[in-house]
Amino acid sequence: MKALFLILISLMSASLYAGTEYDQAYKAYTAGDYAAALDGFTLLAEEGDMKSQYYLANMYREGQGVDQDYAKALTLYKQAAMQGSAGSAHNVALFYHNGITVPRDVPKAVEWYKRAAAKDYIDSQQNLALIYYHGDGIDPDIEEAIKWWRRAADLGGERAQNNLGLMYFLGKGVKQDFERAVFWYRKAAEQGLAEAQNSLGAMYHDGQGVEKDWIESYAWFKLAEAGGAEQAGLNIAILESKMDPDDLALARERAREYLELYGREEDSQT
Repeated sequence: MKALFLILISLMSASLYAGTEYDQAYKAYTAGDYAAALDGFTLLAEEGDMKSQYYLANMYREGQGVDQDYAKALTLYKQAAMQGSAGSAHNVALFYHNGITVPRDVPKAVEWYKRAAAKDYIDSQQNLALIYYHGDGIDPDIEEAIKWWRRAADLGGERAQNNLGLMYFLGKGVKQDFERAVFWYRKAAEQGLAEAQNSLGAMYHDGQGVEKDWIESYAWFKLAEAGGAEQAGLNIAILESKMDPDDLALARERAREYLELYGREEDSQT
């Protein structure tokens, strides 16, 4: 019993030590001390530490403190992914999806995306939806696309929410429903997604799924413009030409309020 107790203490001590070593390596990494981070992560990754494998892969991918080496990064991501790292599985999928250091292989990318998506990794769910929607390297499947957009949207994925709103607006893969379109556009718009803000403004302008309200429409268009949505500026100009001065003043005040609540710097994601 005493021997068993000593073995358990030894294992626990080793675990605590590893945690301390990881913390030191991670602190060095975030501070930009890549030489120290490389030493720490390399030692722990060789011992099978999943998080160290992930960050070491990042370093090789970005050339942080080492020569950039995509093949080494992919190997490390795979090692971490096999231990359950959703972010690593997503990155492996990206390598195959984009043909980085391996031949482009969308079916294999889908397999890795699904590993991460099963762990509620939103970016993987959104990428799966796009692959199935566009038929990118596989047969298109609108029902599968809707399934993954819905899962990501329910978890808070703003781009999935926006795309699900678009599907309800167009009636693609689902029954056309302007109220549901507004529901999902609003979810994404309130997270600051300029494209969704512009779409929500259009719904209020036309009275689709909501009561027509040009003041509300103007406010959302202004947010979309601030976020970089190109069409929003034209929409604002059209509204300004039609609104009376009192309503326009109210609309501008509401836009200022919404900018504080839901504004975001120009959105550069694709």
